[in-house]
Amino acid sequence: MADDFGVTDASINPNEMLKADLIIYGIKFPWDKPDALIHMLGLQAATSTTETMTQTAVNLKQGTVHGPGAVNETFVVDSYWRMLDDEIFYGLKRVVRDKVRVGIFRFDFNKKRDDPANPGKFIVPGTFGMAYPNGVPQTEAVNNLLHSNITYNIDGNSQEGVTSQDEMEPMLYQSGLKLYDYAHNTDIGGTMDPEPLPIEKYLAAHGKSGVAAGAKQQQP
Repeated sequence: MADDFGVTDASINPNEMLKADLIIYGIKFPWDKPDALIHMLGLQAATSTTETMTQTAVNLKQGTVHGPGAVNETFVVDSYWRMLDDEIFYGLKRVVRDKVRVGIFRFDFNKKRDDPANPGKFIVPGTFGMAYPNGVPQTEAVNNLLHSNITYNIDGNSQEGVTSQDEMEPMLYQSGLKLYDYAHNTDIGGTMDPEPLPIEKYLAAHGKSGVAAGAKQQQP
């Protein structure tokens, strides 16, 4: 008699599970140049997709049967906006006003692989669709960051494919997957003015130099 399956027989390696944090969305607008790279769709929080098949219920005397219909797909992306995302944010507002579609990409970096055709580069599988965003809502919660949870309604069916590293803006696979890279001394600084100490402010306001009391001044 075979042993019953016990919970201790299960072997689940968390490192083998697909991670939602490695799903990143990109976008291209109809006015982008054909050779323009795929933009990152803001810094992203929760995202999701739906792929719902429409069905028609037919009531018969013997019971109900269902007729399958078309598939309805959506990509839902919660985008947090940075100062440098104005082009994306206002681009989405223009798309909604003009009632045009955008190209939207869903990249699965769980399955990123080295590109055998281009050593030192990578490829990543993805899903692409042409979509109408349902609007550009702005969530303005207290003690939070400005963000927009947008549903992208896919026209027709999405398509599976592979995208190379050279097709993406570096921001998409750098800041999209991690907020910061390693920095050197020359990478930080120069973006704000130094603030004087309180004693320096007082002395400057009263026409005094910043020499500490009791310090010997250098003779001319």
